[in-house]
Amino acid sequence: MPRPLTALVLTPSLGGDFFGDVLAGLSREIVGAKGRLVVVQTLQGFAPREQVGTPTDFDTRVGWSEVDGAVSITSAVGEDYLWKLRKAGKPVVLLSGTQMEDFRAPIARPDNQQGAFAAVDHLIGHGHTRIGFVGNMVQRDVRDRFDGYRQALEAHGLSADPALLFVAPDNSGMGGVMVARSVLSAPDRPTALMVATDRNAIGLMRALSDAGLDTPRDIAIAAFDNIAAGTYSIPALTSVDPRFDEVGALAGRILLGKIRGDKTPDTTVTPGSAALVVRDSCGCDGDLRRGRKAGADEASEALADHLVEELRSVLERPLRVGDEDLDRRTRESVEATVREAVGLLDPDAEATNAEVQALASSLRRLTSDTNTLRRFTDAMMEYAQRAEMSNGRGTTDASPVSARIAAALWKVQAGAFLHQTEMTDAAIAEQYVVDGGLLETGGSDPRDLRWLNGTSVRSGALALWEDNPSSGRMKIVGVYDPTGQVPNVVGTVLPCEDFPPGPLIATGIAAGRKVCYVVPVSTRMRNWGLLSVVAEIDSTTERETYQHWAALLCAALESQRRQEVVRKSALFDGLTGLPNRYLFIQQLDKVLARWKRSRTPFSVLFLDLDGFKVINDSLGHQMGDRVLKAVADEISRGLREVDTAARFGGDEFVILLPDTDPGPAMVAAKRIQAMLDKVREFDGHEIVMRASVGIASSAVEYTSTEEILRDADAAMYRAKSVEPGSVAYFDAPMHESAVRRAVLAQDILFALKENQFEVHYQPIVNLDSGRTDRFEALVRWRHPERGLIEPTEFITEIEETSLIIELGHRVLDEVCRQLAEWGPRVANVSINISDREFWSQDLLSHVLTTLEQYGLAPDVLTLEITEGVLMRRPEVALRIMHKLHEAGLMLHIDDFGTGYSSLQTLHRFPVEAFKIDRSFIQTLTSEDKSAELISSLVNLGKSLGLSVVAEGVETEEQLAFLRELGCSRVQGYLFMPAVNAEHAGELLGKSLHEVESD
Repeated sequence: MPRPLTALVLTPSLGGDFFGDVLAGLSREIVGAKGRLVVVQTLQGFAPREQVGTPTDFDTRVGWSEVDGAVSITSAVGEDYLWKLRKAGKPVVLLSGTQMEDFRAPIARPDNQQGAFAAVDHLIGHGHTRIGFVGNMVQRDVRDRFDGYRQALEAHGLSADPALLFVAPDNSGMGGVMVARSVLSAPDRPTALMVATDRNAIGLMRALSDAGLDTPRDIAIAAFDNIAAGTYSIPALTSVDPRFDEVGALAGRILLGKIRGDKTPDTTVTPGSAALVVRDSCGCDGDLRRGRKAGADEASEALADHLVEELRSVLERPLRVGDEDLDRRTRESVEATVREAVGLLDPDAEATNAEVQALASSLRRLTSDTNTLRRFTDAMMEYAQRAEMSNGRGTTDASPVSARIAAALWKVQAGAFLHQTEMTDAAIAEQYVVDGGLLETGGSDPRDLRWLNGTSVRSGALALWEDNPSSGRMKIVGVYDPTGQVPNVVGTVLPCEDFPPGPLIATGIAAGRKVCYVVPVSTRMRNWGLLSVVAEIDSTTERETYQHWAALLCAALESQRRQEVVRKSALFDGLTGLPNRYLFIQQLDKVLARWKRSRTPFSVLFLDLDGFKVINDSLGHQMGDRVLKAVADEISRGLREVDTAARFGGDEFVILLPDTDPGPAMVAAKRIQAMLDKVREFDGHEIVMRASVGIASSAVEYTSTEEILRDADAAMYRAKSVEPGSVAYFDAPMHESAVRRAVLAQDILFALKENQFEVHYQPIVNLDSGRTDRFEALVRWRHPERGLIEPTEFITEIEETSLIIELGHRVLDEVCRQLAEWGPRVANVSINISDREFWSQDLLSHVLTTLEQYGLAPDVLTLEITEGVLMRRPEVALRIMHKLHEAGLMLHIDDFGTGYSSLQTLHRFPVEAFKIDRSFIQTLTSEDKSAELISSLVNLGKSLGLSVVAEGVETEEQLAFLRELGCSRVQGYLFMPAVNAEHAGELLGKSLHEVESD
C-alpha cells in the first residue's frame, strides 16, 4: 500500500490566531487530498518570540524521508535550509515569508493591500481625510498593509503624510501603548488611524482612553487581523478579517499542485478573501453593522440571500477540516441551523420560544467559539434591524422577536465564554499534570512519556540524539500510545529524516484537526533531541504548550543527567571512565560469594605503572592524565566482557578475572603487560609504559574482599621490588607477612592512642672538642609486652599511612618541649621529616606554631630530609625548601650517597649540611672504594662550604679515618646510642670520650 501524501510545515510558532488559523487551513487542504501533516516548530523555547522576521537557525532535517513537500511559514527557516529541501526533491511553498535573493518560490499571503484599502476606504466614507498609519514596518505583511493604506488615500485624491506614520516597535498591545505617546504628541493629530494589527490597536485605544480621548469621536480606528479580543474591546474594534485559514488553504493547494508536477510561478498569491468586519471603533452606529467583502458591491444582493451567505460563511469556515465525510456532515448541520435562523426572522412568521431555543441548541452543538458566535449574532441582529428599517419601523426599536432571539444568542455566547473558561481551567490542570510528571525527579523516567497521561495528546514519541546532533542519528527512547496504534519502536536508532515514525504521523489523520507536531527539545547549552505529539490545532490562545513541555522536558532530562553523573561519579573513575574502587569491590563481593557457594575460581591482578611519577614530574599532570587514559583504554581492550577493570587512584589499576585459575591469570597479566609495553607518542614525546603486576587468586582461602586486595597489592610490591615490570603471585609466605603487617598496623594505631612512642636523643659530636650540644631526635616504641622496639621494625609501616604525620607532630611537640626545658645548653636538635610530612601543606605553619608555643627560635631546630624525597618533584621541593630556610629553620640532607646523589642537589637546595649514610661508614677500610667515596664527599662539603655529618660511627678505626679526612661532626654507638631526654641532658658539657670510658 503506497504511503499517504505527507506535507511538512515549518513554523516558528504553533498557537494563536495567525498560526493556528493558517495551520487549520493547511490541514483542511492536505487532509482533503487524503494526506497528512508534520508540523515542526523551529523557534527554540529559549529564543525571543518572532517580531522582526529574522529566520531561525533551525537546521534539523525532521521527517524528510516521510514528506513529499514543505510549507515554510514566515521566518521558520533560513535560505540554506530551503535549498537543501529543494535539492532533496521536496517542492517548497512560502507562506507570508519574504522572497529571498537566491531562493525563489511561490508565496501565499493574506490579501493585505486590499484589506487595508477597504478599511481606509471605510474611514474616508466617514468623512476622515487626515488618516494616519500605525505598524511595525520591519515586517513584510505590515508593509503590504501600508501600501494598501496609501493606495486608498490616492484613490480619493489624498496623499500619505509622512508625519502621520507612527512606527510600532512590535505587534503587541504594549507596542500600541508606546505608539500612543507619539500620536498624543503629534503637532497636528490625525482624526483616524489605520492600525496594522489588532493587538497594536487594542493597546493604542487603551492608552488614548487613559489620556482622555474618546474612540471613535476623537480618533476613529480601523485595524487588521480580526482577533477575538477585538470583538470585546471597548469600543469593539473594526477590523479586517484576513481569513488566515484561507491563506493556509491556498498554500496547501499550491503545494499539492507542485507535488503533482504543476508549473507554479514563483510569485506572490493571495486568496482575495479579506473582509472588513465593521464594529464601533470606526464610528459606525453600534446598532447597525455592515460587513462587506473587500472590493465587493452588496447593493444588488437581496437581503435574505446575503444573510444566508454570511451565516453559512461564519459557521462553516472554522468548522471545515478537509475530511470529505466530516465536512459533508458539517455542511448539513450548518445548512439546517442557517434555515432555522432565517426562518425565525421571517416577518410573516411569528417565532415561538421553542423555535428560538431550538436555534440556540443547534448553535451550541455546532461551535463553542465565542468569536464565531459573536459574528453570527451580529449578522442576525443587523439583518433584523435592516429588515425592520425596510418595513418602516425605524432604527431604534427592536421587535419582540428580535429581542428574544438576541437574548437567546447572547445566552449561547455566555455559555461559550463559560466553556472557554472551563477549557482554560482544563488546560491549566493539564499543565499541572505535565509539570508534576516532568519536575518529579524521584524515580520516574521523563523519557518514557508517561507524563502525557491525562493530557489531550493522542500519541507521541521522544527521540534523543545519538552522540550529538552532528551525527544526524537519533534514538527513540519513549513512545506514548494509549490506543495501541504505534508499533513498539523504543530503542530504534534512525536518521533524523525518519523521525517522527510514519505510524505515529498516521494517528493524526482520522482526528481531523489533530496533526503531528514536532518541537525541539533543547536549551542554549544542550540539544537533546525532538519531541513529537499528535494533538489538536489551537487557534484560540497564544500559549506555546508543546514548546513549554519541551522546556520542562529539558529540565527533567538535565536533572536526570546530573543524577546519572553523580551516580556514575560514585561508581566510576572520572578520568578514565573505568569502575572505581567501590564498584570493583561490589563485583569482587559477588565473585567471592560465588566461590564460597560453588568453588568457581577467580583471580585479581593489581597493576602499578613503573616510572609514572617521572612522567608527572617531568611532563606535567595533564600529560600524566593522558597517559592514564591511554592505559585504561589498552586494559579495557585486553579483557573479556565478563572481566572488570578498575582504577583505584594514581597509577594503580585492578582487574577481576572470574572463572580464572592462577595459570590463565598469569597469561592475562603478561598479555596486558605486552599491550602496554609499546611506544606511544604524546605531543612529540615518545612514552613506553610498563607495569608491575601482582596476582591474588582463589587458590588462597579468602573470607573478605579486603584480604584479596591487600594480598594482590602485596604481590605487586614484591614484583616491583624484585624487578620492575615483572609479575608475582601472592603465596603463603607473603600471606604470613601480610598478616603480620596487618596486626602491626593495628598495634601502631593503638600505640598512638596510648602514647607508647618515646623520643630518644643521639648526640652529634664535635670532633674538635669531643663534646656535644646537638642531638638527633629518634623515635622509639615502648611496647607493653615486647619492650623497647627500634624504628626499623615499625617505621616503614607507619610511613605508608597518614599515621606518620600524626607521629611526626607528636615528635615535634616533644622535642620543642624538651628544648625549652634544656634552655641554651642545647644549640640544636635534628628531626627526620618523612615523605608524607614534607609534602603536607601545613608543614611550615605547624613547625612555626609549635616553636612559638614553647618560645623557641627557629634555628634551634634542624629538619632532615632525604634526597629521595626531594627528587620526587625537584622544582616543587625547591620552593618548599626555600620557604623553610627563609623561616630560619636549619636544613640537612639525610642519607646522602644512597640514591640520587648529585652535585646539583647540594648546589641548588638551601642546606647547611649533609649526612653520610651509615652503610658507607660500616664498610669503611682504608683500601676499599667506600673510603674513596667518603673522602670525596667530605672534600665536596668543604668546597661548597657545607658541614658533613658521618653517622653510624662504631669503631676507633672509623673515627680515626674521619678525623684524618677533616670530617667535623659524627654520631654513632662509639660515642652513645640514642638515650632518653634525662640521660641526654647529663651529657651536656662532658667529653663523649670520657662518657665512653666511664
